[in-house]
Amino acid sequence: MEMILKTKSVSEELGVNPTTVQRWVRHFNMDLKKNDHGHYLFTEQDIQELKEIKGKLDSGLLIGDIQLSQSAKPARSKWEGDDSGIEMKFDALLARIDTLEKKLEEKADSVVSYQILQHAGEMEEMVKRLAAIEARLEDAEVSLLKMPVRQEKIIHSEKTRKNWFVSLFTL
Repeated sequence: MEMILKTKSVSEELGVNPTTVQRWVRHFNMDLKKNDHGHYLFTEQDIQELKEIKGKLDSGLLIGDIQLSQSAKPARSKWEGDDSGIEMKFDALLARIDTLEKKLEEKADSVVSYQILQHAGEMEEMVKRLAAIEARLEDAEVSLLKMPVRQEKIIHSEKTRKNWFVSLFTL
């Protein structure tokens, strides 16, 4: 016996709102049986067609651009004068907005990831430079501590006096 599901079960399986499933059924003019309460009854083939629709919408197609397989009836025109025309346009806009938001989030994530990698590389380079500067500073401190105290000033002042004194006698 073939499995028959109601709209709520189908919407849960597809991961969409039950009203979205109902709109798709109306838009694509799907020939579904209804129970005594007027609720749609979905066969496995109907569910497959809805999965196909969802997949195409998720890939970025607009609802008006989707063509169903041969078994489905042709979609109604989005310009028909019924009340669902506005809903279809609205659904198409929402689907497009969702697609653009997903693409924008993906792009933002990739840009942020790239920037983080760039900053990590820059920080690593700065750490290396800082370590080199610290090493040079330590070497300079060690060299200064090892140097003997020079009395260059005293030697320089004595030479200056000697040169002045010698210059008096030599012309």
